[in-house]
Amino acid sequence: MTKIIAHRGASKAAPQNTLAAFKKAKAMGAHGFENDVHLTKDGVIVVCHNPTIDATSNGTGAICDMTLEELRQYDFGSYFSPEFAGEKIPTLREFYEVAQGLEIVNVEIKKPANNDLSIVKGVIDLAKECGCYENLLISSFSEEVLKEARRLDDKVMTGVLYDPVCEIAAKVIPDPIGYAKSVGATHLHPVFLIVDEDFIEEAHKNDLKVNAWTINTDYVIKTFIEWGYDGIITDVPDLALKILNDFSK
Repeated sequence: MTKIIAHRGASKAAPQNTLAAFKKAKAMGAHGFENDVHLTKDGVIVVCHNPTIDATSNGTGAICDMTLEELRQYDFGSYFSPEFAGEKIPTLREFYEVAQGLEIVNVEIKKPANNDLSIVKGVIDLAKECGCYENLLISSFSEEVLKEARRLDDKVMTGVLYDPVCEIAAKVIPDPIGYAKSVGATHLHPVFLIVDEDFIEEAHKNDLKVNAWTINTDYVIKTFIEWGYDGIITDVPDLALKILNDFSK
């Protein structure tokens, strides 16, 4: 059965990548979460899409240049709605605590600007500590991150994130399955616009799972469920779950 993965939480119902968004997605019944992580100046892994806080808080600056204490001074909810005023940037530990019991815990690791890959080990170690390791799926647009994850732990699941304009597009798009095997990945995470029914069949023949992103309209959600995609990464997990439940009847 296709799994519904909440993209940055229920990000149409609450500010993205906040505990509020993840709690809403869990309450909706999402099978999994997807997030994005970065390292603070003092080495804490926090959840935020961009490397800076400008777009999703009342502050400015790069996460890597601030300590967790400094980041906690900013409001990550008011930009979305007054209802979420005071929402703070979550740590990965806090995220894992909410994610316990889910089938998919998809942590996207961005390519570190300073090439410090220590965040990869931190993501894996903390997942083990918090009881989320069995369902941990590390995804990335970065070949270095994907290889480092498998170097550190050859049992951890990894997903190749890609679209036509990403850094690794020239390597992945001509032969996604071959590329996935070359970096030891267990999953492919393509933008939904570039894949079809034949793609999922070929991936499954090669023991690869496919989670497509970011799918928010009812027709496309239904189509990807019919095609048998393993996961749908979506901003609207409530809509996707309704369609999935209707399809299963």
